[in-house]
Amino acid sequence: MTEISLAPPRVDERAQALWQDVANASDEIATIVDNIPGLTVMGAETRSELERAAALLKAVADILRRTERREGARHARINRSILGPDPLP
Repeated sequence: MTEISLAPPRVDERAQALWQDVANASDEIATIVDNIPGLTVMGAETRSELERAAALLKAVADILRRTERREGARHARINRSILGPDPLP
């Protein structure tokens, strides 16, 4: 008779530490944005900074969206959406 044993998933401590770094940075960004009074921003320097920040954050969102799809799919037992699986990029 063959005995089957399940091995617990390996923990990637470096990846988990990086996830925490990303989460902390995200919280810090949210706090900074919340402290900028949206109705009072003006000027070329502010506009330039906000344009650069928006472009960087969109790039970050694209990177993290790929991670979300891969890691989420790894743990999902069924489709999480009534619309079906996420479209392929």
